[in-house]
Amino acid sequence: MTLDEITKQFATAGSIGKIQPHGGGHINDSYHLVNNQENESDYLLQKINHYVFKDVDLLMNNISMVTYHITDHLKKDNQKDLNRRSLTIVPTTDGALYFKDPDGNYWRIFNFIKDHVVFEATSDPELAYEGARMFGSFTNMLSGINPSDLGDTIPKFHSIKWRFSNLKESIAEDAVDRVKLVRDEIRYVETSIGLMSKIQELGEKGSIPLRVTHNDTKINNVLFDRDHKGLCVIDLDTVMPGYVHYDFGDGIRTFTNTGEEDDEDLNNISMDLDLYRAFASGFLESTREILNKTEIETLVYAGLLFPYIMGVRFLTDYIAGDVYYKTKHKEHNLVRAKAQLKLAMDGESKLEKTQEIIKGLV
Repeated sequence: MTLDEITKQFATAGSIGKIQPHGGGHINDSYHLVNNQENESDYLLQKINHYVFKDVDLLMNNISMVTYHITDHLKKDNQKDLNRRSLTIVPTTDGALYFKDPDGNYWRIFNFIKDHVVFEATSDPELAYEGARMFGSFTNMLSGINPSDLGDTIPKFHSIKWRFSNLKESIAEDAVDRVKLVRDEIRYVETSIGLMSKIQELGEKGSIPLRVTHNDTKINNVLFDRDHKGLCVIDLDTVMPGYVHYDFGDGIRTFTNTGEEDDEDLNNISMDLDLYRAFASGFLESTREILNKTEIETLVYAGLLFPYIMGVRFLTDYIAGDVYYKTKHKEHNLVRAKAQLKLAMDGESKLEKTQEIIKGLV
């Protein structure tokens, strides 16, 4: 089927003119549907990556529940421009949340939020604060949903114990004879696993509650207006039950790193404390009223866990022979692993300082 034929399966308003590729996402193929009628909305058509998200029913039901809840919350808050403050699923002409084409591909349509700005990274504390405030507000708005009403779109996504188990299996198998090249990285991972398991163990004990979490809190998953104020949190595919630490930790990993995720020069990589303070301030401004004492006191460990867990994942894939992540060269996963583990080490060295920052904010 052509994109035009697929678009016609959905209950869009107006008349769709141009269909043009949109964004640079790594998971789903996205297209901007330009409406010929100026008074009608544009739309975002996406082909869902069925390899990553195997249960499309569960995925779309999660997103439907979350977007409906957010819109309802914004209405009660008397927010204006609702169509710019939340994603809205456009149903098919049959009232379904997605369309499956004859080739077995799955498609969906959202409203398109015009006049937005996206940032791939930032060194500006004000922007970090605003991005964090948006993610915190997202968590706060969804605190009224029972997490058990949502399913896991990617099971065990942030389970460090499971990721560590996968690493040990890849080390034991040593499929492409690479273990000898990463002895130092393995040693660090094994030494720090106790510290990095704190959050999961707190959850297993019931000391911190499950919440509805975004689980992919990079700055490019926030749409900003032209004044750099937050409009909307996007990319809801990984919204599922989790701990608030997951959103805080991945934000710290991606907002505060002074280097690149795959920086070959480890001297470039550190956890910027000004950006840390800005992110923590924005996130806590939106969430402190719903978090319990243990959640707040242990947020600091999340900033260590997330570069560590990504380092473990990259290291596992490198040892296994680069079977999961796309790579640009044969050492790419090793470069990524070293960079992420360096960020985790830097975070460990600054643990007292980051604890002071969070204490000062609460």
